[in-house]
Amino acid sequence: MFARILFPTGFDEFAFATLKSLACLKRGGLRDVVLLHVIDTEGLSAVRESGLPVDTDKLESAAKKELAVYEQYLQSEGIGVKSVIGTGPLVATILETAARESVSLIIAGRQKRDVLGEIFVGSTTDRIIRKSGLPVLVAKYHVLTESNGTVTEQFCSDLFRKILYPTDWSACADRAKQAIPLLRNAGASEVIVAHVMEELPPDAEIPSHFMEKRLRDKNLEDLDALRQEFERAGFTVSVRLVSGRPFREINRIATESEVSLIVMGSHGRGLVDGLFWGSVSQRVVEYSEKPVLVVK
Repeated sequence: MFARILFPTGFDEFAFATLKSLACLKRGGLRDVVLLHVIDTEGLSAVRESGLPVDTDKLESAAKKELAVYEQYLQSEGIGVKSVIGTGPLVATILETAARESVSLIIAGRQKRDVLGEIFVGSTTDRIIRKSGLPVLVAKYHVLTESNGTVTEQFCSDLFRKILYPTDWSACADRAKQAIPLLRNAGASEVIVAHVMEELPPDAEIPSHFMEKRLRDKNLEDLDALRQEFERAGFTVSVRLVSGRPFREINRIATESEVSLIVMGSHGRGLVDGLFWGSVSQRVVEYSEKPVLVVK
């Protein structure tokens, strides 16, 4: 999964630091990084319509200088690198480049969170996950949090140390599970396996106490089987079985357990594979302060 990855960048404030945090993937099999900067024609059209001049040659020259810094770092880490400057609609160009360069993972994401209010994941990242058939790592390198009136900065410098794997027992969740052993050599040592028993809607038929106990026992049995599977792969493992709204419980566990990464499927049971970007995974990506690896 990690042999050749696509790293689109607009040279945002934390883009280079995010790139550096991915270098440990070399131990997990990373050989090449395709760096991509897109000169977004949709954005340029808006600028032109406002009457401002646009010099695409100057934009490309500036991008080459920025990409050279990224190239130098990756080469110093012994990682192969190819730089691409594309021109066209942003998301379409990213997806076309991913297909043309035969990458197995796309890096995307919002890297900064405002403490003044909820900020949804960027529309670019949302569309990449929705339209791509590849796994997408939503990097959230830099996070602002508030505690007791004090704003602090948190930086993810050990991305794969402790993984939260939430499962709803779907085929997509099983595919996400298969990605986790690949992170072992990249530094992953601990896995929390979680399942959320979803709250029933008010008009739903309430199951009997006996049926509820059977369901809970079956979930615990399946969680224990996953625990043993990950332990055989060399991980330290704990399990969580909780009730509530899945995305809220997943993000609560991630924050309270101080995980470094959430690995989950893009959609759950009942959806046609590859066609839908599920509401639970979408909300986890939107609201989580942790990076999320979304597997199709």
